[in-house]
Amino acid sequence: MENRPGKRKQMIVLVLIAAILIISALTLGCAEKKEEAKEPIKIGVLAPMTGAPARAGNAMAKAAEMAEEDINAKGGLLGRPVEIIVYDTEDKPETGKLVAERAILQDGVVALAGIFRSEVSMVVAEVAAENKVPLVIGTAQTPKLSKLVEEDYEKYKYVFRATTNATILGNQLTNFIMDYLAPKYGVKKVAFLTEDVLWARGLTAIETKRLESKGFEVKSWLIPLGVTDIPEMKEMEAWGADVIFPVFSSDNGYLVTRLYTEQKIDAILLGVNNPIASPEAWEKTEGRAEFETTGFAAPVIKYPVTDEVVPWTEKYVSKYGVEGINQAADTYEALQVIFQAIEKAGTTDADKLVQVMEENEFNVLRGKVKFSKKNHDHMAWLGPPYKVDSPLGGLVGQWQKVDGTPKIVVVWPQPIGNPDDWKPAPWITIPRP
Repeated sequence: MENRPGKRKQMIVLVLIAAILIISALTLGCAEKKEEAKEPIKIGVLAPMTGAPARAGNAMAKAAEMAEEDINAKGGLLGRPVEIIVYDTEDKPETGKLVAERAILQDGVVALAGIFRSEVSMVVAEVAAENKVPLVIGTAQTPKLSKLVEEDYEKYKYVFRATTNATILGNQLTNFIMDYLAPKYGVKKVAFLTEDVLWARGLTAIETKRLESKGFEVKSWLIPLGVTDIPEMKEMEAWGADVIFPVFSSDNGYLVTRLYTEQKIDAILLGVNNPIASPEAWEKTEGRAEFETTGFAAPVIKYPVTDEVVPWTEKYVSKYGVEGINQAADTYEALQVIFQAIEKAGTTDADKLVQVMEENEFNVLRGKVKFSKKNHDHMAWLGPPYKVDSPLGGLVGQWQKVDGTPKIVVVWPQPIGNPDDWKPAPWITIPRP
């Protein structure tokens, strides 16, 4: 009996110690979970920060920074901050492969976005598929990418493209030739001046078939990257080309424009000349861009295809002091898709993200993105309100002087543009012989 109080005290002490240990363990566990919950969700953006298209790559990096700031200002994703890491592909497939592997295996990104060059996209698609990490391409245009998903869905189901492929813009431009220039000016012969890269060769092949099926005579010339002269333009003129159709994404597009004007080539210059689709083109070509026709992206010419385009462009210009070119918008939109997919899925699990991206549509800067279940291409052919802008432009416009001031005049498609506003260069023969 005399020992009972002592035993009671001993029991109380043991119970208190046990309670303290349990509370400590729970507190530590909660703290660890809380700390884990605050770990950032990492997303990789692949861009050519160096190499020929460094201008586009730097625009992509700026857009990634804006996207990170914008999503974190809204509280991040799933209660966690978002960290976007930009990797320099150097515009090389081998470097693209290496940095994609580093992003996934070393840095632990849950998704990849961006990619400028089609050749880079093809090797990164392999890395994404092998590691089962979603890849949302913003810029690369090659139709071959879509074929990967179509032909081996189980392997490549992680690969998506949040933009058009090369055929969409090509169709707009060749429609302008077939439906307007041919009946009005007698255009019959089209010469493709094609940069020797994957997307450009693909576009040329597809548009050649379209034009030939309508009775046009078509011939093409391949131009290597980094040339300092293009004597082929005189060959095209000698062949009797009515239209010289450049297909360029590198800065050699400026060389095409300069030679066309300086040599007074007797043909219409109309095609996919990405450097000329920039507001800087007039200054960079010292006015030689006048009369050239190409595809322009809505942010470049501040065309309000949605209510968000103009404010976003003005914010970008104010923040960075340069124009918001196509590839900046492409990257921002690819990241918007990833952000929304993570929110809808409630997780960063790759297979659940794939399912969400296949079953939903996403509101982005220039409209809605909806993926084809067949090949994971964005279904731009649905038309507005779905995004129709491509990385190489959307609206067909021509550089002109209006009341002495350089201006991009939208001429196609109708009713957005008026084709009768298009003007031939004064040195070319109109109507065509």
